[in-house]
Amino acid sequence: MKKIAIYGGSFDPPHKGHKLLACNLAEICGADKVIIIPTALSPFKESSGATAQERYEMCRLAFNEPLFEVSDIEINRGGKSYTVDTLKAVKKLYPKASLYLFMGDDMFLSFNKWYKYQEILSLCVPVAACRTENLEKLETMKAFAKDVLNLSDDGAIICESVPIETSSSEIRESLKNGLSSNALDEEVYRYIKTRGLYI
Repeated sequence: MKKIAIYGGSFDPPHKGHKLLACNLAEICGADKVIIIPTALSPFKESSGATAQERYEMCRLAFNEPLFEVSDIEINRGGKSYTVDTLKAVKKLYPKASLYLFMGDDMFLSFNKWYKYQEILSLCVPVAACRTENLEKLETMKAFAKDVLNLSDDGAIICESVPIETSSSEIRESLKNGLSSNALDEEVYRYIKTRGLYI
């Protein structure tokens, strides 16, 4: 059975850390394809922020290997998107595939507050990366999966991952101050400079 992973986010902008995490988790769960889904609305309301279409185009530049597919499904839907609706839409496209949902540790530890989280769990297997070398946090995540989400051992994949050494907010701040960022793919950086983003 084909394994399809979903990795959503604002990607404002997408950087090498995003890609590293996606590659690590894809290897861990054996994904055949990772669908990158930029949100329609970025939580960053600064006037210098990128539009949804610009974030989509940057994702296409950043995630350009055969493993990845960049989807504008949430952008086309417009407004606030719920993960459960996105998963249903992907399931229609790949009815026979097993779905996996990529996320970081903090997102996973608030999973019980997500809209229709139990339905999400019926549609996919969460793959949660503990982005630090903090074994205590890893154990907290495993306990959360069992005690709060009532998941069996194979109901979620919780793993250590190479830490992301940067964040999109740090990159935006650097670009705003006229600095370049080696955390960006060269083509993404060129796109940002050409469009005058984050200045």
